[in-house]
Amino acid sequence: MDRVIVIGGPGPAVSIANAIRHASQQFGTEVEFTGILNDSSEGGTINNIPVVGKLSDASAFQAQGYKFIFTIYKIGGQPHRIQLFNSLGIRESSLYTFVHPLAYVAPDADLAPGVVIMPNANISHGTKIGLGTLIMSNAYIGHDTIVGKHCFMSATSCTGSYITVGEGVWVGFNATIRGRQKLGQYAAVGIGSVVVSDIPDEELWIGNPARFHKKVTAPIRY
Repeated sequence: MDRVIVIGGPGPAVSIANAIRHASQQFGTEVEFTGILNDSSEGGTINNIPVVGKLSDASAFQAQGYKFIFTIYKIGGQPHRIQLFNSLGIRESSLYTFVHPLAYVAPDADLAPGVVIMPNANISHGTKIGLGTLIMSNAYIGHDTIVGKHCFMSATSCTGSYITVGEGVWVGFNATIRGRQKLGQYAAVGIGSVVVSDIPDEELWIGNPARFHKKVTAPIRY
């Protein structure tokens, strides 16, 4: 049985931790959730989830055979957060790929290590999901779509077919991406936006239809 630690804090880390517990308790998924690594709350709890150490403890837990899910992503901070992940020295073989039993993943979908597929998400045929990407509850990924490493697809987002999503992309709640578009690396899509054209690298687009709002390196307020 895999022993799993989630790296992160309030928000996605807690949601994913609870989903792992739910999968184990309600569906018999053979996984043991251990706790969270978080630098601010070591020895305490976050939303009743035990914090078992700091991020720097990842190497020690890895040596003991634990596996990890990394959840520290945000709009406008992806390059730094990906660099943080790389600095932890977690091997691909030590990343845990979690698919909740209430999700649908097509038999020929390709999920890289560390991918999370939350309840009621739908991953269509011919898709490829990159390392460490988080697909949150009720999100939809259309067929023959390629999603890069370290992306965050928010709950209820809808990504169409034949789409290429670059590394470190963030797609907000209820956003819709029309088929055959390209989202550049570290791009972001605002809440409820409808994307009908390509988005260049490192740009935040908002609206219906979505338009350029600002570079993601600028402060994000919307």
